Amino acid sequence: MIRIPICPVCAEPVADQPAQGWTSAYRSRNWWWHLTDNTPICHGTDGRRSQAVFVEDGFPADSQASVWLEATSELFTIGGPYDPARLGSAVTAAEYLYRWLHTATGPFSALMALPAPSAVAFLVGHLHRTNRLLARIHAQVGSYILGQVREPQFTGLTDDSDLHGEVIDTADDIHAWLQDAADACAQAARTAGVAWSGTRKLTALTTATPGGQADHDVPATDTDHEPTTAHVAPEPSDTEASPAHLAALIGAAFGDEASFGPELTRTATRILGTLTIYLSNCLGPARPAAIATPQDLADLTTSLTHLTHSFHTSLRQAAEHAAPHDTTGGDTTHLAALHAALTQASDALRHAAQNLGKASYHAVGLDLPQDQP
Repeated sequence: MIRIPICPVCAEPVADQPAQGWTSAYRSRNWWWHLTDNTPICHGTDGRRSQAVFVEDGFPADSQASVWLEATSELFTIGGPYDPARLGSAVTAAEYLYRWLHTATGPFSALMALPAPSAVAFLVGHLHRTNRLLARIHAQVGSYILGQVREPQFTGLTDDSDLHGEVIDTADDIHAWLQDAADACAQAARTAGVAWSGTRKLTALTTATPGGQADHDVPATDTDHEPTTAHVAPEPSDTEASPAHLAALIGAAFGDEASFGPELTRTATRILGTLTIYLSNCLGPARPAAIATPQDLADLTTSLTHLTHSFHTSLRQAAEHAAPHDTTGGDTTHLAALHAALTQASDALRHAAQNLGKASYHAVGLDLPQDQP
């Protein structure tokens, strides 16, 4: 669980560096600054500056993902090892995660990933911390390359090389560009910090407890710098359950024993629409993460074959019930056109299901069965 420093007086997020020092290595265990306006932390009842208290921010991790989180923390510990291969793995993993975040914050995926202000606040807090960290990384890389280009083992050039001066000039330019990038990230972190404060207030307004204290407020009596016990988030409800549990709930609600009615039909189509958009994202911008191997693609096309065939059967039945001899009083011309359109759609889905079946074989390099064209 992520733990964040909070002012015990005003319950605002604070940082152990002033805004102008975010790209440096400076830290202070005695002074804290509000993210919203870069002012020092509030005075306590004793008239002295308070110490920040640490609270847990966000939601408990998915139980299925917890194993991966633990493995990741062991793989990328602060103590290393440090080598190009481990760096490459870290960057690759980060890019996959950020592609996932890009998709998750889209206009349709966000309805599921960010269902409430508390989820938005959690993500904005992450954006603040990430931009702040990126500012330091940019600054550190710029300083590193500026210092290392003077080392022969780094560039392979000696001081008397004809290219030595050009390499130094290029390193100076890179340092300046990365410092500009660091400044931009620091500015993004500052503004994201203000947005984070705002979304936390929005969460407090919408999820305040009956006693009037929001679930993220901090007891003013807790003034330890880093307390041994932190505020613990409540256990997740069914709405915060794992994707597998959510799928099981949908299966139970719309299974063989389900009742039928217009409202349930509309609910089913809305859920299906959301899932279809998610699947389209998996096949599009999120494909490197969602479909990593040929076997994953084969499994997906097999599932889509069954789904498409089910749609084909359903539309065929709908066409039969919309035949021109329908007795509901509808206009016969429109009923005939509807029957023809549903029949054509059903035939197209049948053709698509056949091709999806072929695709599932080709995805894993298998020949089609002899009885298939």
